[in-house]
Amino acid sequence: MNKPLHMTIFEDIYTKIKSNYYRKGSLLPTESELQEIYGVSRSPVREALGKLKTEGFIVRKPGIGSIVADTSVSAPWTPMGGFSANFNEKTADVDCKTVTVSKVLAEDYITKKFNAESSTPLVNVTRVRRENKIPIFLLFHYYLEADMKQIKEAGDIFYMRQFASEILGINFEYVSEEIKAVQANSEVSYLLDVDEGYPLLQVQRTSFDADYKPVEFVEYYVKTENWPYKITFNKNNLNNMP
Repeated sequence: MNKPLHMTIFEDIYTKIKSNYYRKGSLLPTESELQEIYGVSRSPVREALGKLKTEGFIVRKPGIGSIVADTSVSAPWTPMGGFSANFNEKTADVDCKTVTVSKVLAEDYITKKFNAESSTPLVNVTRVRRENKIPIFLLFHYYLEADMKQIKEAGDIFYMRQFASEILGINFEYVSEEIKAVQANSEVSYLLDVDEGYPLLQVQRTSFDADYKPVEFVEYYVKTENWPYKITFNKNNLNNMP
């Protein structure tokens, strides 16, 4: 199945914004110009612009047009952590589906990440990231507080951290991440379309604000055959390596 036209346009414009082809504060081409650029009707152009607006990449002003937003708040964060290099190479083949947005009573170890009581409901966003329609990543995002209406209205959010920062107003300053090898349980195996017990990489990531208060916990699972976890260190990091 081919990728929807509006997603192809969305991803191309997103890439051009991130590469500074379209610079912060500049006007995007008009809808008519975008129709000519991509050889499509107005409908997919409007859908793409609507998604760019929803995810905080542009601001649309009547009588003026679509203006590239200031995304510098989230620019230092790589979109997929240890998978960013692979992700950047495969962006054109990748999409993301939002499975559920709900309030849940999470397991104790998750609630404790927020220093909250076990009876405290959390906002959960479950997403599946796919390569050529094949599930690769299963992500469970948890928030102590988040606007569920905005999340639901956004639909299939391509970059959750970008959305959480710029639309939900969550301040990310620090990240702690742990990884380990696990076997797929029944829920994970169903959503990733693998057999129960299938070997996966589990990543648990806790994000904190400037006061080191936990603001997001993400537990995600990855089929790593073609998506190896890879981190690049600078010389300052090397001094602390064992």
